[in-house]
Amino acid sequence: MMAPQGTMSRDEFDRDERVLLKRICAAYNRALQDEPVGYAFGATAWWKDVEAKHLGAVRDALRSCDIGRLHSMYSGFYRNRCGHGLVRHPPGYGSDRPTQPDRENSRVMHEDMLYRIGYWKTETGGRYGISALAAPEVGNPIGMRVDEVFVAAGSEYQHACADRIRSLAPTGSTVVELGGGFGHMAYFLLGMDSSLTYVGFDVPESLALCAYYLGRSRPEKRLLLYGETRNWRDCLSASDVVLMPPREMTCLPDASVDLTFSSHLVADLEPACLEAYAREMARFTRGYVISVSIESSPGQRDALLRAMTGRMSLLKARRLDWNLYRAPGAREWEDLYGAVHA
Repeated sequence: MMAPQGTMSRDEFDRDERVLLKRICAAYNRALQDEPVGYAFGATAWWKDVEAKHLGAVRDALRSCDIGRLHSMYSGFYRNRCGHGLVRHPPGYGSDRPTQPDRENSRVMHEDMLYRIGYWKTETGGRYGISALAAPEVGNPIGMRVDEVFVAAGSEYQHACADRIRSLAPTGSTVVELGGGFGHMAYFLLGMDSSLTYVGFDVPESLALCAYYLGRSRPEKRLLLYGETRNWRDCLSASDVVLMPPREMTCLPDASVDLTFSSHLVADLEPACLEAYAREMARFTRGYVISVSIESSPGQRDALLRAMTGRMSLLKARRLDWNLYRAPGAREWEDLYGAVHA
């Protein structure tokens, strides 16, 4: 199913979106220029493959600051290559298949989404109505209507993650997300707590799309991008959303973050990179770390715990069944860690 296209006028694009896209291009190019060769927080092998196969056009547009091309791609990122690897596509959809799926795939998509919405209700204790999953029009999302509410694919999982974070992080917290994709979870989290500060660390291409999505869907939020200030950590209290390359996490002071969240990042990290991420998470997090990973990565989960030993302890591991309908053999785990206080 398609979401309705936005009704933004040409003047609005010229005035607001053009400014945002210029900021995004400037931050993207600064991040590329400042990236050390072979540093510990580099892109994973999986992401490098996505870049090579799908992101050539959007990377060229970002490098050349081609605002018109970026607007064209980002305004439909759910359905084209610039969102590849970041958007959860239902069966029958993909960056190479932007139109409606056939009847069988459409049926599977509906049944899968209805299962996931039911699981979302269980995960969130039935405390929300379906309107909580309402999707903004940014990116021309893919999804379906439920009780007259358009629900974008993946909204149920991202909202549940935001609710989980909100249940553990006090009001006004600083929350870090590692590998936040296009900002879907952050969109919901920022709507749950207006006093919260969100800090996202990701590769430059993801940060660019995330800045666009949050800048358009949460325009009231104060957005800070890489290179816009010399000492960004001193601007945390004056920002609602801070988006930085992963190496910048070393700038966070010790025990300055209330909760750190990552979803499906651990399995993709090389051992040396995993250790660097774990060391930093344990250093700057004073509250909780939540890591969601697939069951087939027990080695990485064990390595994460070993690297955080002394600063973080595993409080609970629980199985998640988000994909049980679509892939009955797939299993995910949520590992919850708590800071060890002397």
